[in-house]
Amino acid sequence: MKFKQKGFTLIELIIVIAIIALLAAATFVAVNPAKRIGDANNSQRWSDITAIADAWQTYLADNSGVSATGSTDGSSAVLDYDTFMIATSTYTTQTNGTNTCAATTVNAFLNLNALITNGYIGAIGTDPEYAAASDDDNSNYYFYNADSGIIKVGACDTYDSAVISVTR
Repeated sequence: MKFKQKGFTLIELIIVIAIIALLAAATFVAVNPAKRIGDANNSQRWSDITAIADAWQTYLADNSGVSATGSTDGSSAVLDYDTFMIATSTYTTQTNGTNTCAATTVNAFLNLNALITNGYIGAIGTDPEYAAASDDDNSNYYFYNADSGIIKVGACDTYDSAVISVTR
């Protein structure tokens, strides 16, 4: 007389548990919210600095190389070899807002409102994670000008120590 065996064998249970563990691990990797948010913020930073650099270059080309800026270090033009914190609006003094940048040392704020008022860019973007005070004009992006006409626009803070900068 043969008995019908009820239940699962040990091999079947081990295979099912292994499949469930693999699916759970894949789900945790795919749905890591901190990484997703950090990557999205880095994408926004790339978009902002690329738009600023493109608008700057287009403005220079349209205006025979005359820069569209004013800085808070006392000059009306962008000085060669200076690094500036990009302001989001009109500012009154260099102390208006915080001019600390984790990526580089900045000398002053830079006003790029001429790019907005002349239609080269809609607005100066602000770093998605930058917590600004109510009177803070800081975008948390920086601008570097070399004497050869090459500029570098970058993000002060990034997710996962990524280097985010555009050179034109």
